[in-house]
Amino acid sequence: MLLILLAVLAQNAQLPTDPTSAVQEMIRDPEETVLELADRNSYVLGPGDIVAVVVAGGSSQYLMSAGLSPWALYAVGGDGYLSVAGIGAVSVDGLTIEESQMALQRTASSYYSSVTVTLSLQEPRLLRVNLGGMVNMPGTYVLSALDRVSDALYMAGGISTFGSRRGVMYVDSGDSLEIDLNMVPGTATFVSDPFLRNNADIMIGVCEEPVFILSPARGIETRDLEPGDDVSALLARMGGAPGNMNLRSSVILRHGDMFHVWTDSSGFSRMSLQPGDTLMVVTLKDSIVVGGAVNTPGLVCYNPENTVSDYIVYAGGPLSTSGGGVTVYRNGIEVSFEGDAMDARPLPGDVIELNYSWFERNDALISLITSAISLGITLYSISTR
Repeated sequence: MLLILLAVLAQNAQLPTDPTSAVQEMIRDPEETVLELADRNSYVLGPGDIVAVVVAGGSSQYLMSAGLSPWALYAVGGDGYLSVAGIGAVSVDGLTIEESQMALQRTASSYYSSVTVTLSLQEPRLLRVNLGGMVNMPGTYVLSALDRVSDALYMAGGISTFGSRRGVMYVDSGDSLEIDLNMVPGTATFVSDPFLRNNADIMIGVCEEPVFILSPARGIETRDLEPGDDVSALLARMGGAPGNMNLRSSVILRHGDMFHVWTDSSGFSRMSLQPGDTLMVVTLKDSIVVGGAVNTPGLVCYNPENTVSDYIVYAGGPLSTSGGGVTVYRNGIEVSFEGDAMDARPLPGDVIELNYSWFERNDALISLITSAISLGITLYSISTR
């Protein structure tokens, strides 16, 4: 009997005397890194947010009788108050998650001296925002409060070709927030990409002093020119030079003139950019397709200084059956050039077709005509015998 009694006492000793002990184990050390939905020090709570409230410490019977649950979900009300059973209503509208937790802790401590309260975002509220100006698809969009201006612009199809990376977000309070989607040099972070606000109006303006960037990946886009900008500064605001950028072949186009952006001896050109300049970004994968009456049809690496004639030479030169004429296709459509097409400079992805001679192109027809003439002569000879 004594052994049985000791076994029962040992089993009871392993049971927690406080139901909140399991909740206490859930609360992490403040210095431990925890991945949350939003940054606690920047995300601002508002009506519609759903948060989790964890309460630890104190007498479990007293807390339970007061209606305080160890863990529960609550929604921020339309008036901006967070009502927690057993604690009461706390105004959190306009406060960050961390500030809201501190406000809730102060209220809870006034009733329960040994209680620790932890608050975290579980589901962000939905917002309605309006986008206008230089965006591809202006209109009204529904996003979450975790989204930023850049997310809304992505939903709207991005900034249009001549749009600026700067703009303004007007909010209900009458305030305005600056938008600057240029990159902080040396980082992959936007200069100013604020969180969205409900019923905000986002306006993107025209790029008034533009520099154009032409690249195979993005097509043509526009960037605001800053005083004293050179190529290196421009690329820094774009997040740095692309990893596959062919620095030796990329050029600046200005009023028909061409300037290299890079030399092996001095690196990036220090030439100041001017409004209207075009940066032609050539990547290592850019090429021209050369076919038709050439010795080695196929891909030839793109170089902005090469003409159609140069690419034909790189493709092994013309065959003896070449007729000399040439056709350039871009996106499946024949391109018309002023002057001799052989002196034109094609763009990456163009297809150059060197035409065969008329006799080569009509070889089958000529053979058929020759055969018909031979047959006619043979029949005539037989009939005259």
